[in-house]
Amino acid sequence: MSDPVIISGGGPAGLMLAHELGLWGIESIVLERHATRDGGRSVGQALNTTAAELLDQRGLLDGIREHTAPSQGTHFSLLWLDSTPLEGRHLPALLLGQEYLERELEHRAVKRGADLRPGHELTGFTQDESGVTVAVRSADGEYRLRGSYLIGADGENSVVRELAGIGFPGSSQPNCGLVADVEIDFGDLEEIHRGARFCPIGGLYSSVPVEPGVTRVITAEFDTDLPGASVAPTAAELRAGVERLNEQPFPDVPVRWIRRYGGPSRVADRFQDERVLLVGDSAHTFYPLAGLRINLCLQDAVNLGWKLAGDLLGWAPPELLDTYTSERRPAAVRAASATDTQLALIHPVKRVAPVRDLVTTLLEFPDVNRYLLELSTGLDVSYAQPDAARPLGRRLPHVALTGPGGTSSVPEVQHHGRGVFLDLTGTRTGTGTAADTGTGTAVADRLAPWSDRVEVVVARPVADIDARAVLLRPDGHVAWAGEPDDEALTDVLRQWFGSPRR
Repeated sequence: MSDPVIISGGGPAGLMLAHELGLWGIESIVLERHATRDGGRSVGQALNTTAAELLDQRGLLDGIREHTAPSQGTHFSLLWLDSTPLEGRHLPALLLGQEYLERELEHRAVKRGADLRPGHELTGFTQDESGVTVAVRSADGEYRLRGSYLIGADGENSVVRELAGIGFPGSSQPNCGLVADVEIDFGDLEEIHRGARFCPIGGLYSSVPVEPGVTRVITAEFDTDLPGASVAPTAAELRAGVERLNEQPFPDVPVRWIRRYGGPSRVADRFQDERVLLVGDSAHTFYPLAGLRINLCLQDAVNLGWKLAGDLLGWAPPELLDTYTSERRPAAVRAASATDTQLALIHPVKRVAPVRDLVTTLLEFPDVNRYLLELSTGLDVSYAQPDAARPLGRRLPHVALTGPGGTSSVPEVQHHGRGVFLDLTGTRTGTGTAADTGTGTAVADRLAPWSDRVEVVVARPVADIDARAVLLRPDGHVAWAGEPDDEALTDVLRQWFGSPRR
């Protein structure tokens, strides 16, 4: 057995990665510098479509569904989009406090064998050809760990990234925001203080219910830099900011906690330095708008998990781990650019007002609406060449499947975290029961040498999937689409899942 993977940071990206590694039987140690959870003091409050589907494809959504609420919908710079093209094919966006997500991910990661160490902080590391030695500080003293890889999941002020000498450039217009939980029921707020809105003075406001009697309020104002860490935010500052944005006084109610956030958009120069890799906010950070930030964190984890597992289990092709950076860094640059574009449509108001009017008109064109809808939900991410036909490189719709074993769904067949060969040539018998045409057996025999990495699922043709068969990578993206007997399939299997077992 190899040394465990050491993950610095117990937020969504680090915990999701630990869970992904656990699906393959890979040991991980998660170092979290905070001894206890800080009561959910995060600006995160939503799961967009792709984030919800990533959780659903691992069976993680059910554990947090009771804490979710319907979202207003999907927007681009608080210009609301028509979500009709996604209905019946993809999950809707959901409101969810990030603390509930972190609790569920922690529970499931530990259940999969992750060694979670709260109050343990990485202070340094050295690496060599076979692994990484990490220095750790805790309340009981200092010690060292030996790991196969070190993952920096320690946020935008990442110690791992800094010690690895990885640059973190970025720029965008100055912005400063406040996030707080206030003790008032969401329904008791005046209408102008409920939900998300673009504010006429040039800023953003949003509020969502956290629990009965508690509402999370978030403000964002521009041309304002973050003050120093020594300047603590106050309840009076929050009320004044809300009144500026909404032009109506906000109730003087108790504030459970409050903090500032903001700063420029940044993307790391590279996501890997030999045996050190970055995921989540340590690799990229930008204004949390439309759920793209948490989306990227989860996508990083599911992209890296199976590739790292393949490397440690010995079946990964030599270049597989390199594709983590080549796939995820462009996605981060694109998401940061999309967010900066949305911010540019918010401030300064007099300059952007006619542009917002024009974009509103353009949204009446279905192709424009769909383009921005996919961009804002993360469904635009593709790992195929730009001219590749759908569904290659993209995620499949989250639709039902009917096969010899009964009814399942696209997310359900991905719960195990393996690759999936989806043979959509199954038929129904005259009695209405599912039956296999025989193609599935032949395909299963052909894929048998990869059966430890790829599962075969036979189902009836699905109108929303324009292919007779698809090969899904463990992260849910389509690696190949075509006829089940296509000779090119073998090369694709080798590319993503290595050499067959003998």
